[in-house]
Amino acid sequence: MLSEEDINAILPEEFNLTSSKTIATLWSNYGRIYRLKLSNDAPKTLILKSIHPPATSLADSDESHLRKLLSYEVEKWFYHHLASRLPSSVKVARSYAARGNDDGNLILEDLEVDFPSPAYGSLGNEAMECVLTWLAVFHATFFRFHRVGSWNFTPSPNEFRKFIVTGRTVRGVWQRGTYWYLETRRDELGDTNDPEYAWLKPWIEKASHLLGHLLISVLSIPQVNDATESEIRQYGTLVHGDAKDANILFNQPPQRGRGRNHQQEDETSVPLQCALYDFQYVGLGLPVHDLIYFIGTSASRTLLTPTSERILLEWYHATLLTTLRKTHNDPSQVYPFDRFLRHWDLAIVDWYRFMAGWGFWGNANWVERRAREVVTVWEANPANWVFS
Repeated sequence: MLSEEDINAILPEEFNLTSSKTIATLWSNYGRIYRLKLSNDAPKTLILKSIHPPATSLADSDESHLRKLLSYEVEKWFYHHLASRLPSSVKVARSYAARGNDDGNLILEDLEVDFPSPAYGSLGNEAMECVLTWLAVFHATFFRFHRVGSWNFTPSPNEFRKFIVTGRTVRGVWQRGTYWYLETRRDELGDTNDPEYAWLKPWIEKASHLLGHLLISVLSIPQVNDATESEIRQYGTLVHGDAKDANILFNQPPQRGRGRNHQQEDETSVPLQCALYDFQYVGLGLPVHDLIYFIGTSASRTLLTPTSERILLEWYHATLLTTLRKTHNDPSQVYPFDRFLRHWDLAIVDWYRFMAGWGFWGNANWVERRAREVVTVWEANPANWVFS
């Protein structure tokens, strides 16, 4: 735990600390998050995310430990190098450079000043559309990010381990965003019960132990993991990587069951806005990786009917194209809705794959039902699989 003297030593000189309070501990006690009260007129508060992991040699670290360590460095890199590219409508915390040795310390704007309402519980229409709009503009801002410029990316933990002896440090976001992509979750895949998930596992990646007609039907085509990697080359963007209700704040409590197009009685009412935080798993992916995670963990079950699912996806895609129109002459050809829906199918099966090995939560029953529907369609007609 940091003392106020420790905190003062890393605060920029223009800020004067009056008190600090621990508001959260990080996963597995890897550090603490503090709210700092200042004597300044503005800002009056700041957030300090201080990382103090267990003392373990990087070379001897297991994958989970190394993933956590790298994730905090990735988050810091995003805030310092990429967050400023976002338009003001896509609210993220402003970051401040720490004074002196900033290893393990990230100083951020206190989002709760302007966004005091946490996104607890299942989210209704208004909240869902608000966050989907945020995600659409975020994804459009970084669409095909990897194809412009010469950016560095942080590889998977096991790949990064190869560079530890060279003294390499994190110099970019994750080469593959989210915390649940297959390359870092092979232990979880191994924990899935083969008989129970016999319908699922052949579609994850190529395997030689499959039997019967299923082997013949899927052996010659790329599976979900391969198809996803291939599609990222053309349709990739930066994904938040952990877009769930616990990482979302609103400027006011959302109205349940009401969409943003609802005719409000009070013409002077303030529109709902949101801010997202916790960018430890930001990196390259398909836009749908954020969507399946967000909808699959945070949407009200009343929005999980086929009609409502379609409406949410159309809302997101229309907003994405509107934003892309600023940089592309015909965004509907840049990312056609039909291709987007095919990616949605990939993401559903991929997210279910992770939960099958790690544990079920959120709207797990809906995810399983949709994953089974997708796989059934793929198996029934190979023409429904468009990835080569």
